[in-house]
Amino acid sequence: MTRKKISSLYILYILIGLIVSFLIGISINHQKETVEVEKIAFKINDCDHVRWANAPISPSKKLNDLNEAHLLHAEKNGLKHPFVSNEDFESKIEDYKRRFILTEVTDNKFYQLKSLTHSYPYLIPEAVDMLNEIGYRFQERLTEKKYKKYRFRITSLLRSEETQNKLSHRNSNATAHSAHLYGTTVDISYKNFLNAKNDSVESSWEGIQALTKVLVDMREECRLLVVRERKQACFHITVVVCKPDNEENNENLTKAIVEK
Repeated sequence: MTRKKISSLYILYILIGLIVSFLIGISINHQKETVEVEKIAFKINDCDHVRWANAPISPSKKLNDLNEAHLLHAEKNGLKHPFVSNEDFESKIEDYKRRFILTEVTDNKFYQLKSLTHSYPYLIPEAVDMLNEIGYRFQERLTEKKYKKYRFRITSLLRSEETQNKLSHRNSNATAHSAHLYGTTVDISYKNFLNAKNDSVESSWEGIQALTKVLVDMREECRLLVVRERKQACFHITVVVCKPDNEENNENLTKAIVEK
């Protein structure tokens, strides 16, 4: 091989090396930027609910929030216009899903949906996040206490005014005006749980203790409102949204992120 060809190859290798180094540098910078964005997003999502819940709430260890409190948060954060009828729901749900107003809730490793007869498996995105956090903490609690592996069961979610009216005639606990109308509220059974090992439904003192502990903790953090409905053997839970909606709170949130 001539000296001229060797020189040309040498230059070519240098150019290839420079290009590869440049691409690696871009990739590293992009990863750094992505990590920083994820950190900021996490901090925003980890908003202080006690300080910045966008409807009145104070910490409590009691699971006895009144219907009025549930409605206050539901009307503030949920659907602006509840579905009048089942037909109304069917005609609008695809549009609501497309615009991320409502999110479908499906079985997963945390919970199972019981057969729904008077509600639809949809919630606002913040309520789905709350539900998944309950599930995650529930599994942590089971592991920590060395209890059996269970999934809790969901018995009711979004309702139309039509189905709510039918329930209010049959069930004394079901009022005509319910937080379930707004997609912010879910009922979780404590009557029985799904045994994840053998896929059977069974009552469980351990499951009740673990689920109750999680809800007490999250209620004290103002992440949710909850009342224990003994007649229906369920926890009636409404999401508390932490989304500062005025300039002063937004400035405080931004300052908190920067200081951290």
